[in-house]
Amino acid sequence: MGDPELDSLREKRRRELLAQSLKKDLAQKKREEELAKAKERQIRATRIVNSVLEPDAIVYMNWLSKNNPAIAQTIKDTIIMLMYKNMIERKLTKIDLMRIERELTGKEPVIKVKRRGREETDLDDTLKKGSK
Repeated sequence: MGDPELDSLREKRRRELLAQSLKKDLAQKKREEELAKAKERQIRATRIVNSVLEPDAIVYMNWLSKNNPAIAQTIKDTIIMLMYKNMIERKLTKIDLMRIERELTGKEPVIKVKRRGREETDLDDTLKKGSK
């Protein structure tokens, strides 16, 4: 019928392909499990963080997570660390989150002034114009 040597080579190649396929399947399953674990950790972290935030702060954190995920993650990590060290004595407000965000980004707080018929300006600029 067939050449025994050729049949053995075909069988060997078939086993190699099957082994490669199994390795790929295992690697894919492992990646999926790691992604699921990471997602679960993120959900747990969000629940923990939300437990110490007031409702308006939760809304702001969700907005921040969509618009600036790196800063939001840093804030969440900071809050979890502070909780771990028992340094949070009260629920955090939206203002507290904004203050932490400003410190992380290096922005200074700005007060805006709007007068009738004029554009909105910074209080700092308004005071400088008034002293001249």
